[in-house]
Amino acid sequence: MRMPICMLLQFARAKLHQVVRKEKKQLAVDSWPEDKTDMASKGLRKWVQEKWVDIGAPKKNGQYQPCGRSKGSKRKYPKCVPLAKATRMTKSQKASAVRRKRAAGNTGPKPTNVSTFAKRKSMSMGGLV
Repeated sequence: MRMPICMLLQFARAKLHQVVRKEKKQLAVDSWPEDKTDMASKGLRKWVQEKWVDIGAPKKNGQYQPCGRSKGSKRKYPKCVPLAKATRMTKSQKASAVRRKRAAGNTGPKPTNVSTFAKRKSMSMGGLV
């Protein structure tokens, strides 16, 4: 007795999915770090230990003020980035990031997140690719 071709295809597809799922699980287990503290030290811990500066308030000597402001401070809304990123950015990139951050405003107790680098417009939106 011969099976219809559509049943054979369904059977083959089901077997393929089983194999793929098994391989994905094995790959995921193999890619886990041996020591989980190693992963933590490279991720969030490294991010917190970076020196964060306010690119919207440069000092006259070329340095930056530390990120944040005190409760009663009259300073403008800060745009904070890691110092390493701030030194790589051009003057116009810094100005653009600060402008977008301040334009977004702060409507609540939590800070407003704005991307550091502006997204490029596509040709359909009237910009460059």
